[in-house]
Order: sequence, then C-alpha cells, then structure tokens
Amino acid sequence: MANGKFVISLDFELYWGVRDAVKLQDYKAQLRGVRKVIPLLLQLFKKYGINATFATVGFLFFKNKEELLSQLPCKKPAYQNDKLSPYLNWLDLQGTHEEEDPFHFAPELIDQIVESGQEIGSHTFSHYYCLEKGQTLETFKADLEAAKQIASKKELN
Repeated sequence: MANGKFVISLDFELYWGVRDAVKLQDYKAQLRGVRKVIPLLLQLFKKYGINATFATVGFLFFKNKEELLSQLPCKKPAYQNDKLSPYLNWLDLQGTHEEEDPFHFAPELIDQIVESGQEIGSHTFSHYYCLEKGQTLETFKADLEAAKQIASKKELN
C-alpha cells in the first residue's frame, strides 16, 4: 500500500488577490500580517522539515512601479467586468516600491522564501481570472509568459 502525501500550497498574492473584493484601507492590517506570518512559517517549516509551495502573483516580484510597468504583457485581459482588471487603475498603488507600498510589492519576501528552500509557484502574473467573460487563450498565455519572465530573473524556472 502506497503512502499518501500531504501537500501545502499557499496563495501569496497580497492585495492583488483581493483588490476587486475589498478596499485597501479596510484590509491593510491583514496584509501587513502577511509580512509577519511568512517569516514565522518559514521558521516552522525549517524546524519540522516541511516543504511548501508559495503560489505567487508575478506582480509581487518587482522592486518598484517603474520596473513593473516596463514588464507588462502586450496583450492584457479584457474583462467584461472592469473591476477585475488591475491594469486599469495603476495609480491606485500606494507607493513606488516595497517599503512605501508593502501591499503590492514583495521581492524581499520572495527572496526569503527562496533562500529558505521553499518553492515558488505561479499564481499567474496579474492574478488572472481565467473563467471571467472576455478572456482569450492569447491573453492568458501572455500573462503566463510575463510570470515566467519575471520568475526567471530570480532564476526560478
């Protein structure tokens, strides 16, 4: 009889994962908590020999807004519900880099995850909603390619 496996996969998306559902002002405490929880989880995972995958939104890899804007895919999702698109309101960012805007940028946390030996998985580039009306295979492929490109800069393939 084969042994089972216990798999831990954690969504790591910060505000990108909830931006269409909650106002940033109402959710800042929870998002700040992520920055406390991840290092603690990494310590626990190391202590108990646990391997986990952090399914990470590609936007979090960028060190600043300028870099992020320069790496956007040419083909962007055309959601029928505009509220779902992060591309329509770039000025909603709270700052230009991780220190000013810990809700949209997280390269330091990604480095901690990688350095701890845990796995970074893809949660798409833009927190893409595949099943929403208006999506095409081409825009999904462009989103995944953008995620692959930014991950490859950290030598994550």
